[in-house]
Amino acid sequence: MGQRPATPPGVAEDGKPFALPEYLRKAPAHCPDPHAAARSLRELIDSHSDEAERLGYLPEAVVKAVADTGLYGMLLPKEVGGAEPHPSNMLDAVAELAYADGSTGWAVMACQFATAIIGSAGSQRMLDLAFSKGAGYTGAGHISQLGRADRVDGGYMAKGNFRFGSGSREAAWFVGAFVEHDQGKPVLNEQGQPTVKYLFAPRENIRMRGNWDVMGLGATASYDFEFPEQFIPMDMVNSGKHERGGPATQIQVGLGHGAWALGAARRALDEVRKLAKTKKRFGRTGLLDQPTFHLDYARHEAMLRAAFDHSRAAFTRHYEALSKGADNIEVHADYRLAACWAVETAFNVAQFAWRAGGSDILRNAGGTNRLQRCYRDLCAGYQHRHTDYNTAMDCATVFLGIASPHLVL
Repeated sequence: MGQRPATPPGVAEDGKPFALPEYLRKAPAHCPDPHAAARSLRELIDSHSDEAERLGYLPEAVVKAVADTGLYGMLLPKEVGGAEPHPSNMLDAVAELAYADGSTGWAVMACQFATAIIGSAGSQRMLDLAFSKGAGYTGAGHISQLGRADRVDGGYMAKGNFRFGSGSREAAWFVGAFVEHDQGKPVLNEQGQPTVKYLFAPRENIRMRGNWDVMGLGATASYDFEFPEQFIPMDMVNSGKHERGGPATQIQVGLGHGAWALGAARRALDEVRKLAKTKKRFGRTGLLDQPTFHLDYARHEAMLRAAFDHSRAAFTRHYEALSKGADNIEVHADYRLAACWAVETAFNVAQFAWRAGGSDILRNAGGTNRLQRCYRDLCAGYQHRHTDYNTAMDCATVFLGIASPHLVL
């Protein structure tokens, strides 16, 4: 893996990012069959995955191929050129990208969902800049409340340091979560909690700070990034309203996290199956001759298939509820739990792969060991707060009828 440089490659010493290439600024937004598009890229992505691991970011050939298919615009509304495909197709697309390479799947997925906010909730000025004036539509961001935004005439004076900017090298726009202040004091909501505003800034107004030297998902370039103190006009503030697009554009990022985990786990299980054909420890029978391996493999195969089906069904229910205007906390608990369970299942598959791999999974083989990479990536993805135990417990309170009236899922 190797140590990553303090300053990200292609980024100036002051953190100013390189100019976004034309193929990203002018990437098509229309992708009517994301799963087919992702599947067409499997061999190319896989062939560049070792290079990505060495670089610590996605190679240009991969980024350009993804951009050319329109996959970055998977969640954009039809009003700006998107196709609004069914969520099952989107789920399978993210899983397919993750199967080809965990880092590629994660970085693209993160961009897709940040981009969705721009398309469905961005101001008309943002859309004009993104599409008509060629700034590009891709997004990245972090929604932990790490920024401060002080009210001023016409907008906010804002600053903040954020983390986990997955896909930031490919992003034309950045979004961050800022605690709103007025006259030096936090603005409180009806529950007495600080009001949070989601502010956008164009790429050139952001500083990338690196800090992505990690054991898994090493090529996502999930850099720390800074909003240096700057004026953010009101038309660069997320209104919190869904301004455009149908139900497909309202599908939440839980679909992405669950789908990513399922795709990476499927690759891990397939790598175990390949290894089993030759794996034999000294003085013992081969894996294929061990009944205990058969049982463990069957259990994890069943778990993974069930998690795929559960996720497709839950996000289809969400889609249908949105179509009928019947979205509610019970629907949210349904799909959020499905995403949590997908990640939990994938992590269990990773642990099984680790045990089954024996010493073969220990050696990184110059960065080419796919099974080890799947394990490391799944361990990294498992840590994300969006699908952690706390989220699952919040879902349980909904099903048990004891959820806080202020719970947001």
